[in-house]
Amino acid sequence: MTRTDPRTDPVLGLSLVQVVLLLVFAVLLVQVTDNGANGQPDTRQSAAVPESVSQSAAQSDALPPTTESTRTDPGLQAKLDDAAETSRRLEKRLAEVTALVDEVKGMVGAKAASRDGFQEAVENMKRGYTLCQKDNVLIEASIQNGEESIRVIGDIPSGLDTSLAKGEYTSDLDQIVPFMQDVYQYEKDRKCRFNYRLQYVTDNDYRKARERFEKYFFPEKMTKVQ
Repeated sequence: MTRTDPRTDPVLGLSLVQVVLLLVFAVLLVQVTDNGANGQPDTRQSAAVPESVSQSAAQSDALPPTTESTRTDPGLQAKLDDAAETSRRLEKRLAEVTALVDEVKGMVGAKAASRDGFQEAVENMKRGYTLCQKDNVLIEASIQNGEESIRVIGDIPSGLDTSLAKGEYTSDLDQIVPFMQDVYQYEKDRKCRFNYRLQYVTDNDYRKARERFEKYFFPEKMTKVQ
């Protein structure tokens, strides 16, 4: 009988435990191979599917509500209705205020419904007349110890036909009186009033100047000189 050397036979050289482990590994290998051949899904892939589905569901929850859901939300719809009603009330109030401003504008004779327009209208109401032109100071008058003179310091409007031009000076009453009459006629036709500046020395000069010039002009500045 021939004896075999255990060192030359690999199977006999394994321990019992090693043989059992080898058989278990072989069974598992065959099972995995059979599952792949039969088209059954991999358990790892199957486990990944619920995870991807969960992620998709989470992303869907993070999306903003659709228009349809907004329409069916009674709380949100109530807020939208309140905002629309507030907007309608504000529009109505704005229309009422605008109509009131236009009415006041017409009453005071303002040229524009603005701060400057109303300020000018208030000044005109104080004066009793509107301005004849933007730079409305026409003359600088002087009465010093009873002696009277005027200098034209403003632009002469095209409709004002007079013998004196801008920059001219005169103390001749034969020129002053006709000039004042021409100015008065211009103001009367246009319902406006020019401004004037005054220089005076005595209280009598002051009173005389106001009585004489303020029939035709509105005082812009008065200066007492020595």
